[in-house]
Amino acid sequence: MTKNAPEKPAIAVLGALAYDHITTTQTPFGGSGPGLNCKVSGTTEHLGGCGGNLVHHLAALQHSPLLLSVSGIDHARYQTALGMQNLDLAGIYHDRNAHCASAYIISDPNGQQFTAFHSGPEVLPATWVRHLGSIKSKLAHCRLMLCAPFPPELMLHTMNFVHEHNPTALVIWCPGQFTDQMDAAMLKACSGYSHWLVVNTHEAQHIHTHAPEIFRSNTTVITHGEAAVEVLLSDGREKRYAVEKVSGAVDPTGSGDAFAAGLASQLLRDTEQPLAYLDAAVDAGLQRARHCLMHHGAQPAL
Repeated sequence: MTKNAPEKPAIAVLGALAYDHITTTQTPFGGSGPGLNCKVSGTTEHLGGCGGNLVHHLAALQHSPLLLSVSGIDHARYQTALGMQNLDLAGIYHDRNAHCASAYIISDPNGQQFTAFHSGPEVLPATWVRHLGSIKSKLAHCRLMLCAPFPPELMLHTMNFVHEHNPTALVIWCPGQFTDQMDAAMLKACSGYSHWLVVNTHEAQHIHTHAPEIFRSNTTVITHGEAAVEVLLSDGREKRYAVEKVSGAVDPTGSGDAFAAGLASQLLRDTEQPLAYLDAAVDAGLQRARHCLMHHGAQPAL
């Protein structure tokens, strides 16, 4: 843990720490991605993973969240970077028998991405719950829980733990790349502990097909790339927010995480009445996403 990390962080962030290997291709993807043979340019390595990306952006917005994640034997470079951001690292479970998560990301000329993700160390739910118990006092003081993509059972156990020990915390669920691996029962179980849902078009379609009732129990924010952000309120109303065209965008990697961080930073202003800051939250999310688009990787290159 960093020396000056706050004893009672206001935000807890669940999500992976990963090393991203990013490259580009000059050939536009087809309907099924890059195909069987894809020529790429030189690869660069960046700090990534949704958990790492979120705390990076929240730190830039003057927050010091508690990070809940898993690291491996090659975590030293990542830990050094996190330590420089005054973050509380007590929530990271260290596995000395496996490597950190990693992602291999290819972007085509149209900004479409193909990602192959290795999720890193595998932690049994019972082991993870014991780890959460070791930091229970910290979690009990968080006013907002941002649940980013993580193995589904661990997402469920984490949100359940927070609900049990900190029932007034506002829970924002971003299931991300795990969404289409979750059946109706798991989707419903996780959503039972969340208040806000943040998904992209593909993820929203999977939920709509398998568990549409989730949209009625959560305030749902759906991003559509360059198209307007859609917000579905639990009372049936809908709102749309135009997305400003970004000129000179460099790399879309991590822009969804940047959006979620900006959104959460404003909802934290009133976790009991977060809809009062809906407009400001979406605006902050879009601003942070635009910032992310202007450089390679979700975080600065190693």
